[in-house]
Amino acid sequence: MASVTKSNAQRHSMVFWDEMTDRVAADYPDVQVTRYHVDAIAARMITNPETLDVVVASNLFGDILTDIGAAIQGGLGFAASANINPLSAGPGMFEPVHGSAPDIMGKGLANPLATLWAGALMLQHMGETAGAAALMTAIETVTGAGAGTPDMGGSLSTAELAQAVQSVL
Repeated sequence: MASVTKSNAQRHSMVFWDEMTDRVAADYPDVQVTRYHVDAIAARMITNPETLDVVVASNLFGDILTDIGAAIQGGLGFAASANINPLSAGPGMFEPVHGSAPDIMGKGLANPLATLWAGALMLQHMGETAGAAALMTAIETVTGAGAGTPDMGGSLSTAELAQAVQSVL
């Protein structure tokens, strides 16, 4: 697990972050925790993203890093996120990283794949592994055939791309 900090520059909040990370990590001795400064992990995500698995960060750093991750995988329209409390029976929060995109609202330009992918993450979390796999296969089938919204170099609208995924399902 990578813990993202900047305790060398933020001597109060990030030192506290590091202390709390160490305290929680003590309860999970089988999990190796590596501390990274936010600028170093940003560079690592760009140059060697395959070396990272779980990244734990504050909201500020997490927001920046998820945008970097989205850019690496092709753009904000692809990136799904899941915020899960493993100690709670309550639901997690599953959403696209890109947010609401008010600048393109109502224009049919929004890429629906991150929303659909977030749905697959939710299905997986709920134990609906077959449904999650079917949705991911449908997304892969449609995008593998070259279908996409303008941000992907395609010509489909939001609804048309969603309908293409639905037709594969």
